[in-house]
Amino acid sequence: MFRYRLPIFVGLLLALVQLSAQAPPSLRIQANSNRTPAGKLENGVLTLHLVLQHADWYPEADTGPSMKVYSFGEEGKAPQVPGPLIRVPEGTEVRVTLRNLLPNAAVVHGLHPHPGDAKDVTHVPPGEVQELSFRAGAPGTYQYWASAGGPVLKERPFREDSQLAGAFIIDAPGAVPDDRVFVIGNWRSQAERVLSQDVPVINGKSWPYTERLNYNTGDTVRWRWINASDGPHPMHLHGSYYRIDSEGDGERDSQLPPERQAMVVTRGMVPGSTMTTFWVPMAGRWIFHCHILKHFLPESTVAGAMGMPEHSSNHMAGLVLGITVPGKRFSPPSHGEVRKLRLLVRQRPAQNGLAAGFGYQVEEAAEKSVSDQPTTPGPALILERGRPVAITVVNQLSEPTAVHWHGIELESYYDGVVGWGRRGRKITPAIQPGRSFLVKFTPPRAGTFMYHTHLHDKVQLGAGLYGPIVVQEPGVTFDPATDHILLLSLGGEDVLKDPLLVNGSPSPAVLHWRVGKTHRIRLINISPANVLACSLLGPSALLQWRPIAKDGADLPPNRAVVQDARQVTFAGETYDFEVQPQAPGSWRLEVAALNLPLKVVQPIEVQ
Repeated sequence: MFRYRLPIFVGLLLALVQLSAQAPPSLRIQANSNRTPAGKLENGVLTLHLVLQHADWYPEADTGPSMKVYSFGEEGKAPQVPGPLIRVPEGTEVRVTLRNLLPNAAVVHGLHPHPGDAKDVTHVPPGEVQELSFRAGAPGTYQYWASAGGPVLKERPFREDSQLAGAFIIDAPGAVPDDRVFVIGNWRSQAERVLSQDVPVINGKSWPYTERLNYNTGDTVRWRWINASDGPHPMHLHGSYYRIDSEGDGERDSQLPPERQAMVVTRGMVPGSTMTTFWVPMAGRWIFHCHILKHFLPESTVAGAMGMPEHSSNHMAGLVLGITVPGKRFSPPSHGEVRKLRLLVRQRPAQNGLAAGFGYQVEEAAEKSVSDQPTTPGPALILERGRPVAITVVNQLSEPTAVHWHGIELESYYDGVVGWGRRGRKITPAIQPGRSFLVKFTPPRAGTFMYHTHLHDKVQLGAGLYGPIVVQEPGVTFDPATDHILLLSLGGEDVLKDPLLVNGSPSPAVLHWRVGKTHRIRLINISPANVLACSLLGPSALLQWRPIAKDGADLPPNRAVVQDARQVTFAGETYDFEVQPQAPGSWRLEVAALNLPLKVVQPIEVQ
């Protein structure tokens, strides 16, 4: 995973903090929940006066540490992070004034008709005012943002002007808004993402200070998500699936037809992208979070970013939302006797060229068998749809742990989020050294999933605590000759130095396939942060495959079609593909990290 290093400019930051303590009181930024539209809407015209200014930002508690950042605000009101919500019906005339009180010129994006041109920007010199007037455009989820002299990466600011962004929502005529708007932001210390100290936020706040959401079972929940940061964010929902209804790039928004609306548990959002989602809550306490490790680690705080001592007792921070749905979750239809397993969490010896670490070992009473030693990844759990399973997790480490059953629909008490999951009055505990925790669930669908630690993730995930889950239809036997689990991970904590792995090895053994047989590939990405490009190649060219599932859910028929065998996968995603070789030859699955010199090759011999 990550080795956090003191940024070069921490001394400068501390000096700025000391200077600010001696300076007169400055403006205080308010977190913007994006519930109240800004400006005055009257007779089809929105009048809005925006000010760009330097102010104090409190990403955590309102009484906690602050940072100096640039922000948008309405004239005469407190500045906000994210910027004031612009929300108007289609056809509205928008009249905006931009007053720049910053020491640098500002380049403002997105304040124009939509769909729009990313090159249509407004320059506002320091101390000056610019006036804009335009028709809002087509309904959709958009954003406006600005850069103001700070460093940029891929045209997006990431430091003092990183919070100059806001939502721009256009509703259909006569529509009554029934959704919530969430803007993802991230302050970063330096351009090198893997070494950067980050302060990631949702609507201006970092967990555990993000807004707590409350719904009822069966509600129809619609969210609009905007990634206003310079980096990717795979957004993962615990315990349920959510549907992607539209996707966009901040300038354009495309409503997906029903036959292309996929159900997912993790969705990767690239910089500047948007999505609208639909979700039907199930009873329990859940989290929705970014699956990039450093964006929910407890070190992702203002104190961590400024190199100051961190005294937080929270085991998460950053891009996390907590969701409470009262009531009792109904169990899915079940059959057969409860299958009983023991999952041992143990020290792991060195293996496959990797240093010693942690690993999982499985024992099944019915077979009275235990593997010789713990492994990374942990043994594949081959389960059956509809058959109840009881897994006793036994912690034989010298530190607490927890196990999250990623993608499995189950009661939140068993979901593995320590201190948050609940069943009645019982709160999900950390599994202390020498203690055990009994997990019960009935898999409601067949597919590809995973299990992994959800405590002390920086150390425990890097040390090897993860493994695959395959849920089969009743009566189907798992055949490793044609059903191939390819779990992608990193061999340690250092993203720059540690190798990419396939099934725990930087040099995976050759797979032997047969001509004419249908082979299934189950790709599982449990890397700490890596966006991985996977390509299936023959002796001389890219091959083809048929995608059949995403995150364990079958794809709509018109998306499950033969296509080029290339897939970009974010941390926390799973993909299933079918391939039928027609001729013998030497194949390979190449896995390469985007923007990092990391690569691993899975060789395949077709006979």
